[in-house]
Amino acid sequence: MKFKEFLTKKGFTEEQYDAMEVKEVGKLHREYQEEIGAELKKAFETFKTDNDTKEMTIKFDAFSKALLEQGEVLSKLETKGLEPRNVSFKEELHKSIKSNKQAFKDLKNNRHGSVRFEVKAAGNMLVSTNVTGQIPQAERESGITRVVRRQPFIVDLVNTGTINSTTWEWVEQKNPDGGAAMTAEGAAKSQADFDLVLASASVRKVTAYIKASKEMLDDVDLMEAEINQELTELINLKIDEQVLSGDGLSQNLTGILENATAFAAGSFALAVPEANKKDVLAVAINQIMVAQFQPNYILMHPSDVTGMGLEKASDGHYILAPFTTVDGTIIKGIPVVQNTGVTEGDYLVGDFTKSGVRFKEALTFDMGYENDDFTKNFVTILAESRLVHRVKSNHYPAFVTGTFATDIAAILKP
Repeated sequence: MKFKEFLTKKGFTEEQYDAMEVKEVGKLHREYQEEIGAELKKAFETFKTDNDTKEMTIKFDAFSKALLEQGEVLSKLETKGLEPRNVSFKEELHKSIKSNKQAFKDLKNNRHGSVRFEVKAAGNMLVSTNVTGQIPQAERESGITRVVRRQPFIVDLVNTGTINSTTWEWVEQKNPDGGAAMTAEGAAKSQADFDLVLASASVRKVTAYIKASKEMLDDVDLMEAEINQELTELINLKIDEQVLSGDGLSQNLTGILENATAFAAGSFALAVPEANKKDVLAVAINQIMVAQFQPNYILMHPSDVTGMGLEKASDGHYILAPFTTVDGTIIKGIPVVQNTGVTEGDYLVGDFTKSGVRFKEALTFDMGYENDDFTKNFVTILAESRLVHRVKSNHYPAFVTGTFATDIAAILKP
């Protein structure tokens, strides 16, 4: 079948063919190649079994013309700018004909022997069509990328130590009466007294465990170390949360916020023009100092610290209070500690030496079997710590907490 006949069969004119995109032409010629291949195979099989010499010659001539036709078509494909796969087909076809030239001649003259050859049209290689599996091999970083959690910080600010008992006791002076007075000769002296009250706090336990198969611990590099690090983070974050905000109920510690004093505007109530967050913190610092304590840290959420630094006057210039550093991280000489463990919108100012933590048992790890772990090849990895926290009642005024929105309104001059 000539290519023109093939075009007519497909319903195309030569003009339509000339106007086709390269991609369409390639598809059309691939279809033509398939039909030519089928005709060649059929003609060749008939050619080998035909006993009539004249008929055999006619069919061989047709066979030769078909090969030439295919070669001409492939040459045209080259000039049309098609993909290299068609050129490869042409080269493969010509190579096969040339290598079997003598066999064709013998077959035509003597009908001895046979000719067999394969013509394979090479295709473009694509990852999407010619690759199975992960090739090339993926490059994997070593280690495990951990979940990002906040950094514990409270225990680093308070005073810490160890304890041997399960209860931490202390004696507080309460209800003082009388006092010193100037006394005349022979007059009664001035009397004073007070009560002594025993107070205590109990050791509490913080725990976490992970159960993993023995195979996982053996087969995954550094898995045991990864589990230990995970448990360490969880335990330390729970301790951090409890020391800051534990409510003292059930097995919870009594945290600093539970004992802190609420913000009190005092003489600054409705007296501060254009009040802002810095002003609130300055008043809170004053409140602590009036109570005879020396604050050493201010705790805030990072977003509040950022917002404080972005405060501007009505004309657009940044507001820098004379009692703060340029970056706003030190107010009246007190450093600001930023951590998402503090609720956004709230703050805590305090003398953190008055918060005490004592560890009965530092962070420890144990590995063992639980229930049917042994028969199922599971290992339980347990982490725990035992500690107690307290703020003495006489030291409650050393800490002041509040909410910025409420406290700004309390000091803002109408």
